Amino acid sequence: MEYKITTKSVLHQLGISKSYSGYDYILYAFELIEQDENVLTGITKILYIEIAREFHTSHTCVERNIRKVIEVIWKNQQSNHALLLKIFGSHFMESKPSNKEFLELLYAYIQSNNLFENILHKDNFICPISKDVCIAYTKLVEKLINL
Repeated sequence: MEYKITTKSVLHQLGISKSYSGYDYILYAFELIEQDENVLTGITKILYIEIAREFHTSHTCVERNIRKVIEVIWKNQQSNHALLLKIFGSHFMESKPSNKEFLELLYAYIQSNNLFENILHKDNFICPISKDVCIAYTKLVEKLINL
């Protein structure tokens, strides 16, 4: 997936690590969405079932773990408020998005900013929030590339 490294980086910035099952489900969901964006129209009948099949679990487990990721992000929104506002807009600052809204908006953010191309083709890495050269972000990207 072209956006996998960027997705990992954004999830990390939002406070989500690989320790959450929903982390891997979101990465795989984006692979499926990249292949066919229409899977989002059938999130419960197509997307969750495909993810569940890949990870040998149930579709309800997939839905619950993605929801858990969203809950954790919104619980800690003070620490990542600027990025949340940039990705999801002010509408979702009061109430968290549904799983479908979360996946759609996060995928659109990553895709529209084409952050992956910016990361791999520059000597200095640019922070997606401040647009300044970011040493911490550079180190994070280096770690993600080596995963």
